[in-house]
Amino acid sequence: MSEEAGFKLGSQMRSEFYLEEKGIFVNHGSFGAVPKQIIQEKQRLVAQMDLNPDRWFRNDLKGLYDSNLEALAKFVGADPENIVFIPNATTGVNTVMKNIMLEREDIILLNSHTYDSCSKAIDCAVRRCGADIISLDLILPIRSEDQLIDQMVETCKRNAGIRLVIVDHISSPSAIVFPVEKLIRELHKLGVLVLVDGAHAPGQLDLNLEKLGADFYTGNLHKWCFTPRGCGFLWVNKKHRASIQPLVTSHNYQKDFKEQFFTQGTRDDTDYLCTDLALNFHRKCGGISTLKNHAESLLDWAQQMLCHALNTTVLPVPPSLQAPYMRVLQLPKLKHYDIKHEEAERLMQEVIMNHNCVTCVVCFSGHLWLRISASVYNTREDYLALKDVLLNLVE
Repeated sequence: MSEEAGFKLGSQMRSEFYLEEKGIFVNHGSFGAVPKQIIQEKQRLVAQMDLNPDRWFRNDLKGLYDSNLEALAKFVGADPENIVFIPNATTGVNTVMKNIMLEREDIILLNSHTYDSCSKAIDCAVRRCGADIISLDLILPIRSEDQLIDQMVETCKRNAGIRLVIVDHISSPSAIVFPVEKLIRELHKLGVLVLVDGAHAPGQLDLNLEKLGADFYTGNLHKWCFTPRGCGFLWVNKKHRASIQPLVTSHNYQKDFKEQFFTQGTRDDTDYLCTDLALNFHRKCGGISTLKNHAESLLDWAQQMLCHALNTTVLPVPPSLQAPYMRVLQLPKLKHYDIKHEEAERLMQEVIMNHNCVTCVVCFSGHLWLRISASVYNTREDYLALKDVLLNLVE
């Protein structure tokens, strides 16, 4: 346990959450889990709001919002003038794509590991103006970060119409850490804009958004930073701030970037107002270095144990491209499940409902894959229980 942590990671941490006592939770990466103290703070803020709603919205809210935004900016290495709260990374991608003025000859580059909702947001944006999409198929095995960089850069060189590239910082289906800093540098040499979908990155990777230098960066805080769900952010490079407006136009229309995002009609901002406390919880767990050590030792063991038990292999990527808190392995042939996206979803649902086991199954590159996560409350027993569930499904 870190001296400054205040918590001992592992089974003792279950008491800090409302997770079902007999549930197997090895999919923190999808929806997170909110600590009790954060939920209680949100409830306190909701009650405070309703003691005097007019005073809350006209006086109390702005100071609380700004102080939490400053805490977030410090955590992710952002100028507070360049970052705003939004509900989630999907909202961030939609906000950028619906503000960029695309023309018919423009192309947006995404890839086969781009999150599905983001792919659909891009499709919606290009359909409105007759622009186009190129989806780059990332071929396995991936042997180095240079392989990823070269594929994207060469695609942009061959297609001069590419206006913007969307790239995950950590991909959702495959838990690959993309070399975004190098990609941004190379793509900017070609005059290509870069939107980073950092849904999984905050709390899992050390961030310095000003140094990173993307054009746009969006992330979630509910996954690995312990905020309530509905708390994310959009960072916009200073040179683009004047061109980005929120999806909802309200009273602060034509004011500066931050003011427009602050006022978007009457809404409950208490999720955002728990950010500082949630980041403090993250620090009490030891911060990224302690959390990384806990997760990596647990996942390295769990991945090998599962591969041995299921007679299968890991996702073929180098260790340097593996997300700290997630691992992916190929599922063997299973009884009654085909290799389709719909079947991956059905398998997840049935494992949850029949075994109270929460994991993540995805489909790409012609296989079903298992993505496992490790959070502060996980132990080896969780993955051994998962193994027993999966062995009953193997042909």
